[in-house]
Amino acid sequence: MNKVVLWAIFALLASSCTVYKEYSIDVLQPGKITIPRETKKAAIVYRNFKYYNDTLQHYYKRNFRLKKARRDPARLDSTLANICINKLAADLKKHKTFDEIRIFPELFKMHRGRKMPMLNAKLTKKIAASFGVDVLISLETYSYFYSEYPATGENGKSNKVITAAVWAVFYPNTSELLDRKTMVDTVFWNNMNDDGSYNQNKLPPRIPALKMASQLAGESYARRFFSSWQTVKRIYFVSSGGDFEAADKYVQKGEWDKAIELWKRNAGENNGKKAIRACYNLAFAYEMKDELDISEKWLVSAQKIAEKYHKKEDRKTILKYWKIIQQRKKDIALINQQGEE
Repeated sequence: MNKVVLWAIFALLASSCTVYKEYSIDVLQPGKITIPRETKKAAIVYRNFKYYNDTLQHYYKRNFRLKKARRDPARLDSTLANICINKLAADLKKHKTFDEIRIFPELFKMHRGRKMPMLNAKLTKKIAASFGVDVLISLETYSYFYSEYPATGENGKSNKVITAAVWAVFYPNTSELLDRKTMVDTVFWNNMNDDGSYNQNKLPPRIPALKMASQLAGESYARRFFSSWQTVKRIYFVSSGGDFEAADKYVQKGEWDKAIELWKRNAGENNGKKAIRACYNLAFAYEMKDELDISEKWLVSAQKIAEKYHKKEDRKTILKYWKIIQQRKKDIALINQQGEE
């Protein structure tokens, strides 16, 4: 389960020669949106709301100056919103989030306001009933802006698109709002090849860039519905010489059992600060082995020894890691639950 990439960062801790290293792993995290078990069909709509100050759809920046776009396609806003929700639908279908997904990009006419009111329960129920769906996903409002930047020094020219979308997920059966989220994404391009040479063709023009960014905006929101891998960092303690240095070499090889054997030699509470960090490292090793209950037990041992020796900073570090392990256990339980559903 752990996909490991080692990053070594040394930091002196207080008046000690002990240092720590950072270790990067990929962990599977659950989706942020929990869909009721009985849900089978969903509709995705574009609400087409615009704030009064959202008026730059047909403008862009070139060299930090605002420009009026010429020859923009008709219905550009609808086209980009349609790309966004179609990508969302495609990703949800790929992950089999629903049995059926229906798309209605032109259900609402464009309307403006200073504030965006929530769709009321009566309306969401009416829409869901008319389409025969269980869940209503709404792209409430969608904005975008394209910029071009000149070459500076050794850096070549670059383009950027910022998208801002507000999403909502309604469960009309119980008038429940399952999610409401503002997503701001930035997509950046430059015209430099991997070898440092320039390639002007790498920079997409404005309209293709807006379309690519809109697709990525839909993809970004889709990830809230299902589990995904995310890279996180852990720390473990090392020192020059002795068992900790030898254990570090095993860590770099992924030989966890051999590292565990060395750290256990130093985990007796009579070893003071060394015991605290040995226990902490053992918790780290068992997390890497996906044995979270054992990891938690070693953190409890580390905390008891830290309390005995009145090591306040160590206690904070241990508590922080304990909370991480607790959250991982909850996440795994939720992932298993989502898988069963």
